[in-house]
Amino acid sequence: MAHVSLYRKYRPATFAEVVGQDHVTTTLARAVDSGSWHHAYLFTGPRGTGKTSSARIFAMALNATEGPTSTPDQDDPIVRSIRNGTAPDVIEIDAASNNKVEDVRDLVDRVAFTPAIARQKVYIVDECHMLTTQAWNAFLKTIEEPPGHVVFVFATTEPHKVLPTVLSRTQRFDFRRVPAKVLADHCRRLGDLEGFTFADDALAAIVRAGDGSVRDTLSVLDQVVAFTGRDVTAEGVADVLGSVPATLLDALAGHLANSDVAGVLGVVDRVADGGTDLRQFATDAVEHLRSLVLLRAAPDAGLIEATPDRVAELKAQADRTGVADLLRAVELLNDAQPKMRRGNTRLPLEIALAKAALPEAGNDVQSLAARLERVEASVANGAAPSTTPAMAVPPAASAPAPSVPAPAPASTSQPAPHRTGAAPEPEPTAVEPAPTAPEPEPVASEPTAPATTPPPQAEPTPAPAPEPTPPPGPEPQAPAAEQAPAGGGAADLQAIVNAWPAIMDMLGGSSRRLAAIFGEGTPIAISEGAVILRFAFDFHAQQAGDGDSARTVADIVERVVGTRYRIRATVGAVEEDPPSPHVKVDDEASAVINHEAAEAAGEVTDEAAAHDAAIRTLTAVLGAEVTSDTQG
Repeated sequence: MAHVSLYRKYRPATFAEVVGQDHVTTTLARAVDSGSWHHAYLFTGPRGTGKTSSARIFAMALNATEGPTSTPDQDDPIVRSIRNGTAPDVIEIDAASNNKVEDVRDLVDRVAFTPAIARQKVYIVDECHMLTTQAWNAFLKTIEEPPGHVVFVFATTEPHKVLPTVLSRTQRFDFRRVPAKVLADHCRRLGDLEGFTFADDALAAIVRAGDGSVRDTLSVLDQVVAFTGRDVTAEGVADVLGSVPATLLDALAGHLANSDVAGVLGVVDRVADGGTDLRQFATDAVEHLRSLVLLRAAPDAGLIEATPDRVAELKAQADRTGVADLLRAVELLNDAQPKMRRGNTRLPLEIALAKAALPEAGNDVQSLAARLERVEASVANGAAPSTTPAMAVPPAASAPAPSVPAPAPASTSQPAPHRTGAAPEPEPTAVEPAPTAPEPEPVASEPTAPATTPPPQAEPTPAPAPEPTPPPGPEPQAPAAEQAPAGGGAADLQAIVNAWPAIMDMLGGSSRRLAAIFGEGTPIAISEGAVILRFAFDFHAQQAGDGDSARTVADIVERVVGTRYRIRATVGAVEEDPPSPHVKVDDEASAVINHEAAEAAGEVTDEAAAHDAAIRTLTAVLGAEVTSDTQG
């Protein structure tokens, strides 16, 4: 006896045997039992989901000798002839090959004849979307008002190609892809009938290859059984389908979690040497990483169709990898797949996996998010952060001048020239008292400072005397120097510059208005625990200087770079490129920083203040650049 494929052998013969389409079969069964069936139906849905089989069962139910009934007797001669395809009154038409106007006109001419032996004449038009517009137009009148003994059932996988005038004349039933669990149970039932046994992961792989189609799933099962015999193994399924073994996918996920580029590329090499199509490997890798994303996002939602042991293994893999890393890897592999279909298939795959393993190699927002997630994970696990804020003022600096906090401009900034025209000091943070300057003020570190120091500030030489009990004035500022860095180095400024796009993205999530304002700013310096932002227009600077707005941005900066800074705004022409860590802060920012430090020390005279105001106006409004500053 010739072998009959599983999907033909176990083709459903009753509404109850149709797999996964209860919303359709229940409606049709009740319509038959109540005698309220429609004259034209449209069955739509993916291939292999039961459209044509349901149409035949519907014809059996309408024409059963003891009917109409939703449970026709399978031994009824009319039912048997319809099931075997020999009934003269149930006509199946393949519209893919009979799609011309002449074919439809011939069909319409025969519609008027009464059934030969059945109760209802049923026309099943498969692949109806292949009919031409002219053919549909020839069909319209008959579909709208057919004889009482005729029922039309149209079936298609592409309902969007059916004319709206036809859709309005039919009842539409959408057949869905069958869930994986339902398909697996169906295969187990057939396995019990046929004597098949399935390994744990073998059936899941077969169902996954079927992609929600009952016919495709049974075809795959037929093929696998022909290779492995009645004991179906996961290895046999992988060999037949050309899919990647789960062990290689597990190894890939582990190497990605460990940022092991060599290991990732080694997996690709093993897959290629094994003869597996790399495009299939990319597809399987995306599906595997998707499972990890689902388990990381919703571990208890039951979104993964697998055995409990396999789900536990996948959960362990997901816990070792951050969500940002997984999403980034999935996106990179998805982007690589179209490139793999053109020319070299291996190179795009290797590049995508190497990038996925090394987020620090990228400068996009996704890479930054992955790096931040890793830092947060290390902090949560008790590890020290990779970067710690450095104190710009050494502890010894507080002894000579406890009453005045020493200003500490960023190491990348160039201090403004002194008002007397002396050369700028290259080390503004040094606070050791100069032999010719007994004053304890921070600006006394410049050799020419005594020439302009006001007499009232030169007399408190007994400042070191109350060393055991410092004056109450500096008390509030000493803790502040411990909480926030007094200045910032080139690395600190560059870290903020690099992270500024991510900071703006996070700010946009809470306030699009603030993101629009602060997005116009450019970080140019770090001074006295504050990030200096330069704006092109005074309006933006005023808005950014608002206390609540600045604190909001300061909170986000702290979350991103791990250091607490205040936010200060200044106005000036914005350069096209952000500041490099090797470029010093421009003269305008230096003038603002040093002017404010001098004001804090009580050193600014009226003449000096007017001079500095003029400098700031020229640089901010006219875009002038300070080359030298001599105050005559």
